[in-house]
Formats: sequence, structure tokens, C-alpha cells
Amino acid sequence: MILFLVESFTKAKTISKYLGKDYLVKATGGHIKDLPEDRLGVDLETLNPTFLWRKGKKKLFDEIKKSSLKAQLVLLGTDPDREGEAISYFLWEELKRVVNIPIRRVYFYEITKPALQKAIKEQTNINMNLVKAQFARRVLDRLIGYLLSPELQKSLKTRGLSVGRVQSPALRLIVEREREIQSFKKKKFYYIRALFEGFSAYLGVRFEKPDNAKPYLEKLKDVFFEVKEVQEWEEMVPPPKPFNTPELQKTANERLDFSVEKTTRLAQLLYEEGYITYPRTDAHRMSPEKATEFLQWIEKNYGVEYVGRLRKFREKAHVQSAHECIRPTSLVKKPPPGDSLELFELIVGRTLASLSTPAVLKNTKVMLTPLTQGIPFEFIAKGRTLVFDGWTRFEDYDFMEEKLPKLEKGQILKPQKIILEERQTEPPKRYTEGSLVKKLESLGIGRPSTYATIIKTLKERGYVVVEKGYLKPTETSFLVLDYLMENFPKLVDYQYTAKMEEVLDLVEEGKKDWKSAVRELFKEITDGNPYPNKLP
Repeated sequence: MILFLVESFTKAKTISKYLGKDYLVKATGGHIKDLPEDRLGVDLETLNPTFLWRKGKKKLFDEIKKSSLKAQLVLLGTDPDREGEAISYFLWEELKRVVNIPIRRVYFYEITKPALQKAIKEQTNINMNLVKAQFARRVLDRLIGYLLSPELQKSLKTRGLSVGRVQSPALRLIVEREREIQSFKKKKFYYIRALFEGFSAYLGVRFEKPDNAKPYLEKLKDVFFEVKEVQEWEEMVPPPKPFNTPELQKTANERLDFSVEKTTRLAQLLYEEGYITYPRTDAHRMSPEKATEFLQWIEKNYGVEYVGRLRKFREKAHVQSAHECIRPTSLVKKPPPGDSLELFELIVGRTLASLSTPAVLKNTKVMLTPLTQGIPFEFIAKGRTLVFDGWTRFEDYDFMEEKLPKLEKGQILKPQKIILEERQTEPPKRYTEGSLVKKLESLGIGRPSTYATIIKTLKERGYVVVEKGYLKPTETSFLVLDYLMENFPKLVDYQYTAKMEEVLDLVEEGKKDWKSAVRELFKEITDGNPYPNKLP
């Protein structure tokens, strides 16, 4: 018998369907060990962490241990990332004490029979660099959270406040945006608009005051216009990239009104039930074999004119080449109706759209000259129509079409009305959960596995409230940010936070010792601040 261990009970149930009677699949229910909840759990001299059994996990592991005594081989099939590697490491560490059989690591990025068979065939050892990167991340976050949060609470005389390596820069983004909104002063400006039958055109000049436009309005009374030029051209709009984690979270937030936490939970369930690939990924790449399968499906169902190609994308330096985009494992198998199906169909639509052909737009620009003296500017009318839907056959997209009637050079037109149109500058918008995730990604802050936790923590700490879909900071968040900017500026420095992620990536790549990384980063954060418990 081969014992196959994973972290999720749903995942274990799905995998059991694909493996034969010679396999016993068991789940740990997540991490089996972690730092203690009631104390720091890290020696400040050596940085040695103390990992203890999580509540209820020792009893669960005893059952796994009994099964291992009957096995000839143990396969560790936890998620293919730092957290999954750490779970496998602790299982390996405990099992090797009681059994003298091979304990091997297997990696798969979708739960299908071919993927599992391939993973078992290519079984390997635990990647200790990944484990050390998880230790570094966990210990650094613990030092920041457990040593600096009390300083914040003491200063603001408020319990329950916390700081975090990624949480605090995210809070800064939200608060700084709110301050931009508060200091924003609306400014009015004006355009002259000529209304014709079926379309309108604007004078190509902006007026800061209505009085500045009055001389032009006077000269334009009862004036005819001549079509001076008509320009037409086609625009190819390329298909979008397939989803990675931040883009899925942002799109599901915008189109389905799902919180980032909800999207993360549903995507993980879809993965564990075998419907999609691993949902925590920075990558846009897609398996050539699956892309071919999807391209053939597009041709069969929609015709060759919708068949695009598998594109290569420039990925960020830290992206692991083994990870794919988030895509369906099959176009035939679907989850039952509900939120999971909505998210699945969003993923299917984006996957097919990414492999389809460009959409084609017809753009029109018409220049109209008023037949009067003293108007040195032309009026311009713009039109845009979709002439071939291409990738938008699979994913809705609003091109803001504007149809113009057929106009020809030299044509004389009489406007129905000439008006002065008032507009005003608009303040920047607050972040939504989705747009915050995309901003963090663009700054190199956080990783796919952390975005949902960051936003959840900001809500739970009372730093933000969701108002009409936007993240609004509370009064407390302003006080917290001001304290951090004054006392621990590195902690809320965007570039430094991105640097911390890069250093953790170096640990993962085996290029840096994890304790040295933690010590250096934490010392830089606390440099110049005389608080107790500094690292020696």
C-alpha cells in the first residue's frame, strides 16, 4: 500500500477517485505545526523557531502514523508552494522517526489522472530551500507582528492594533489615497459642443471660464458647418492574458462582486475538486498541450476565424516556471450551479479569450469647419464600432461604441444646437479590494498566497470598512499610519517591502541563508528606534 498525504480533505477525496486500490489518501487539514499562539516562539539570539503541534493535529497525525506502518511508500502531495512544502517537511520529519520506508515529495498543479500519474512518476525529495523560505517568512512576520504591535498599542493606547510586513504598506496605500481625496479640489472647465442629427462634435479647445467661451458662442449662432476631412482606420485589440491570481481576484471583484477572500476560497475549492489548475500563481504561461486542446475546441465550436495562438509572456523574475496560469482542467466537466460555477465560467471565458483572435474596431474621426470668421479651431466628432468580435466572443468587454452617420468630405451640415458643456475634474477613486491587489502586485508587494489574508486582516483590525464596494479607511488607520511613518518608516516603505519579498525569493532559490535574511531585514526595519527586544 502507498500512503498519499495532502493537506485538504476535499483534495484527498478528489485524488482518491483517480488512484487505485493500492493507494490510501489521507489529509492533515492544513498545517500540523506552527509557532505558538500565546508567545513569540522565536529565540532572539539564534532566531531558532519553536514549532508546536496545532490544536487537534497530534491526534490526527497518530492516525496517519498508524497507516504509515502498513505502507511501503509515503508520497507527500501538499500544495506546490512554500506553505505546502512546510507541511510536507513536518510530515516527513515526524514520519521518518517511526518508519524506515521511502518518504517522497510529489508536485502537481491540477488534480487530474494524467497530472497525478506524472507527479508519481517524477517523485522527488522535499525542496529545503522552499521550506527555509517559509521559515523566513513566518519568523519575520512573527517578529514584526509580536514585537512591534505592542509598541503601536502602547503609543496609541488602544488594544487590538497590529502591524504587518505587507498589511502596513497596504494600509498606507489606502490612507494616502483617502488623503488625496480629502485634499482634492474640484475644478470646472468647459467645451463647446455642436449637436447634429445623429451625432455631436466638440470644438478642439478647453475653456477654463464660461466667459472665455462667449465670443465663440456668439460667432457660432446660425452657422453652417463643412465636413473638412473624414479619417477611418481599423484597430486590432489583442486578447487579454489568461488569469494569474491578482487578475482573477480583481476581475471577480469587479464583475461578480466577490470579495478577494471569497474568490480565494472558491478558487481553492475548484482546484481541490479538480476543475481548475492551482489558483495561487504569478504566472500567465499555459501548458502547450492544454492550449492545443482549447484551440481545437474553439475551431470546432466557433470556426477557424476565432482561433488565435498560444502566446509567450514576459514574466516577472520571481515567477516559478513550473506554475501555470489559472485555467480549467476540462471544458466538459463543470461544477454545480452556484458561486463556484460563476467563478469557473469566468475562468473558462478568460482562458478561451486569451487563445482567440484580436477584436477589430473601426475608428472614425471627422473634422468639421464652421463657415464663419474668427474660429481658428475645428470641431471634431469621433466614432467607434466593433466590426469583428474576436476574443470578446468568450469574454464580455465594453468598447464604448459610438456610431456616426455616413459623412463625406465637403458635406454641409446645420447644427440643431450649440451648447456650452460644463465638466469638472474628478477626485481619485478609493481602492476596491481588486484594485488594491493589482496595485500591490504592481509594486512587488505580497504574493498570490497573501493577498486575501492582507485584506481580511485590514477589515478585522478595524482599519477599513467596505462602503459601496470601496475600501474606506477608519480614523484609527490614519493614526496607525502616522505612528509607523514616524517610528518604523521602512515598514511602510513600498520599495523596502518589495525588497523584503525579493530577499525571501533569494532564500527560496538557495542564494541566501534564511536566518541572515531575517536578521538583516528586521534590523533595517527597527534601525534608529530604541524599543525593547531588538535583535542582538
